[in-house]
Amino acid sequence: MSRFLKKYAVAFLAACLLLTGCSGGDGSSSYSVKEATKEAKSGQGFDYMTDEAVPAAEESADAGADSSAGDKAKGESNSVGNKQSENTTNKIDKEKLVFRCNMSIDTLEYADSVKKFRDLIKKYEGFVETETETDDKGMDSYYYYRDINPTQKKHSTYTATVRIPSAKYDDFLEETGGIGEVRNKTANVENVSQSYYSLQAELEVLEAKYQRYLEMLKKATTTKDIIDIENTITSIEVQINQIKTQLNRYDNDVAYSYVSVSIKEVEKIVQEEEKGTVSNAFEDSLTAFGNVCHGLFIIFIYFLPYLIVILVILLIVFFATMPVRKKHKAAKKAAKENAAKAPQNPVENPPVNPQASPVNPQAGPQEKK
Repeated sequence: MSRFLKKYAVAFLAACLLLTGCSGGDGSSSYSVKEATKEAKSGQGFDYMTDEAVPAAEESADAGADSSAGDKAKGESNSVGNKQSENTTNKIDKEKLVFRCNMSIDTLEYADSVKKFRDLIKKYEGFVETETETDDKGMDSYYYYRDINPTQKKHSTYTATVRIPSAKYDDFLEETGGIGEVRNKTANVENVSQSYYSLQAELEVLEAKYQRYLEMLKKATTTKDIIDIENTITSIEVQINQIKTQLNRYDNDVAYSYVSVSIKEVEKIVQEEEKGTVSNAFEDSLTAFGNVCHGLFIIFIYFLPYLIVILVILLIVFFATMPVRKKHKAAKKAAKENAAKAPQNPVENPPVNPQASPVNPQAGPQEKK
């Protein structure tokens, strides 16, 4: 009876062992369980069922448990590896995009358009990086123009670079285009994913290296080793800070898009279909002619003080030399009068007529007839 019980106890332990191995998930374990049960019922494989067989079965069970634990640990390791692989894949799939846009807007109501634009920045929770506002009309910004034409309207220009949350980027651009007439719009997207994740991987390596050097510093015994390790740690810290700064910059650029806007005040807004018509060309010609005349007048006013000084100098010279010029003129007049009153001198030797016949010296005096 005791032998019969021992046989079934050993068979039961073997079956438990094989079932545990079966939980690892291979088909050979399932086959072994069936074979072991069959052998236990038939009495095969236990020819010497003594008390020594029980410890052997227990050792076999312990070995099976170790094998099962190893398989379980291996499975957990594979699971962790798969999770890390999935995380890496998710990181790669998540693009790091930086949006930028430049807009040029013309408006008839300058102050109102600028106010609307600033209200949009607040509405979309953005902020201003740079902002300038100037009078933009060529020579009209000079001091003499303001003095001569104090009532003339000046055309102003507002320029700003703002940062808008990327999630609201498109909506902001759409509303900004409604504050005036959009003349130019340029948008682009920069993908910084590769640079970002390369820096992130480099940061992980440096941080692991940093921790190893901290452990080495704790175990260092000589002063030289301590100094060398501390210098290396300092160098690693600098590299880590630089990479973190670059990653933060990328994160900020991805989170907040760049929008550069120029709002220009104009006197008239001409639609694209109106350009090139005869009436519009004639109007532009008159406007250009008026601008040229206006510019020439401004130049004349600019040089007027110099012209006045030159005129004064010329008048001084003119009046200073007037007596001399009068005296010279009187002398010249007197000389002409004296020349007119002087008698003419007689001619001593009259001119010889070449056509006269030559005189014959042998001929005597001609007789009078």
